[in-house]
Amino acid sequence: MKFIGDFTQDEKGLRVGFIHCIPFDEEHGLGKTEEELRQIGALVEDIPEPEQVEGKTPVMYYNPQTNSVYYEYIDRPLTPEEELRQRIELMQQALDALLLGGMQ
Repeated sequence: MKFIGDFTQDEKGLRVGFIHCIPFDEEHGLGKTEEELRQIGALVEDIPEPEQVEGKTPVMYYNPQTNSVYYEYIDRPLTPEEELRQRIELMQQALDALLLGGMQ
């Protein structure tokens, strides 16, 4: 079981700000009972891995009705490699349009 908390309400739902993977561990846990943790956050069975979407950053949200976690994907700045790849693709498309357009 994992603990999530430090929620922030926004237009998409309850954004998760904190995750603890072993909240009841004697040495590294949070030192709170299940009831105490439920008062300040939520306990969920598992947290799915986010998809890797180019140009997007996954943001974790919590749905209290289903007691589950989901992701919303927000735009992020492109890395230099992604930006270069995007420019090359645009230049290739322009070149193809010129070459194919000139053959008609």
